[in-house]
Amino acid sequence: AHPQPIERMHCLRAIGAAFCSLGAPDASDAPRPIIPFNSFAHQSSFRDGFEIQPAPGGKGMGAFSTVIIAKGATLGEYTGEVLTRKEVEARYWGTRKENKHDRKWRKSRCQRKQGISGDYLFDMGNDLFIDGEDADVSSWCRFANHADELNDEGEDDVACNVEVRRRLSWDEDEQQQLRLFLVALREIEPGTEICYDYGGEYW
Repeated sequence: AHPQPIERMHCLRAIGAAFCSLGAPDASDAPRPIIPFNSFAHQSSFRDGFEIQPAPGGKGMGAFSTVIIAKGATLGEYTGEVLTRKEVEARYWGTRKENKHDRKWRKSRCQRKQGISGDYLFDMGNDLFIDGEDADVSSWCRFANHADELNDEGEDDVACNVEVRRRLSWDEDEQQQLRLFLVALREIEPGTEICYDYGGEYW
């Protein structure tokens, strides 16, 4: 068996271009759905020691630590639905015609009151994306908000406190898979909001 992903991995800092913000043409201004507490996104926050609550500055909901987190510690994995580029083009970007599978996907999202904004996509390369928008399959990491690397004074006390890293691991069938994790840039005190820099391409 292969070692655990955290021990055998290739870590790459996620560049801004990896976080795509191109949503469906009619979905970008839609109100955010209310994520129920029995969703996997909320349940995973309880498991990993984070609290989901309103964030300051009108950012919507945010993730807050409940324990001290050491510098370099892995906070959690950014999980979600794995989509191909063709699926993203049809379901979010509007550059490809939807087929019956895309329409079924959209109907499921609407019935379960899940968003369809396209704001939670990570480009993993090889025409694959992780979509963290569906709270029934995505982890609490979807609630991590944006913060710049440094504030206006060049200090990091109110800047992002985690970064996104890619790790190469192997599944049960010995197939390689690239995964995303949030890693602490410095020690994080309880009650601190978890934020990372989305990168210039997101905006």
